[in-house]
Amino acid sequence: MAERIHRRENVSTRRLEAYTDGIFAIAATLLVLDLSIDGFGAINSDKQLWNAIFGIRDHIISFVISFLLLCLLWTVHTRQFEHVRHADSAVLILNSMRLLAVVIIPFTTSINSAYGDLPLGRALMPANFFVVILLGGIQWFYLTSPGRGLIEGMSAQRIRLTRWNNATVVAVSATVVVLSPMIGSWAFVLFAVNGPIDRLWVRLDTQRHKPAEALNP
Repeated sequence: MAERIHRRENVSTRRLEAYTDGIFAIAATLLVLDLSIDGFGAINSDKQLWNAIFGIRDHIISFVISFLLLCLLWTVHTRQFEHVRHADSAVLILNSMRLLAVVIIPFTTSINSAYGDLPLGRALMPANFFVVILLGGIQWFYLTSPGRGLIEGMSAQRIRLTRWNNATVVAVSATVVVLSPMIGSWAFVLFAVNGPIDRLWVRLDTQRHKPAEALNP
């Protein structure tokens, strides 16, 4: 009886994925609204135009960083949900909370570009991304919890590695938040270490779970 009730509570992920895709697309599109030529004034030469564009360089940098990170987060979401067969109420709630943080990103991005000379202005956008990444990690740990039956087609090793990767990204994101008031957008460069760390986890996990016969031929 309990199993039948549990199955009825689970829903298909089709609408969840469509809704999530739409929110990510809208948030990424709204980022460009922060780029405007309204403050350029009269432009009569290429030099003046280049100077005007250079004058909004902080807006352009913030836009590029937020857009690329949103694309990366959407890519991770897409790959993960290729293996998610059902979603329960907890997944829907966690995903909605994460999307709430996603739609705020255009706002915190505009604060970062307009008030990047202030420590708080530099910290809000990284903090916003940290919340998105943290909620995404919590959602993935919940989805891959043993016994829930929400994931199909993933090996035990792959689940372990994706969990480690999510934990690593959360830690890196938290470090970016700490560093951003001091070094600004340069703190986002720290996300580049996630790739080497991920490869290290793969190597260590493979060695740790190597079959006994391979260790003792």
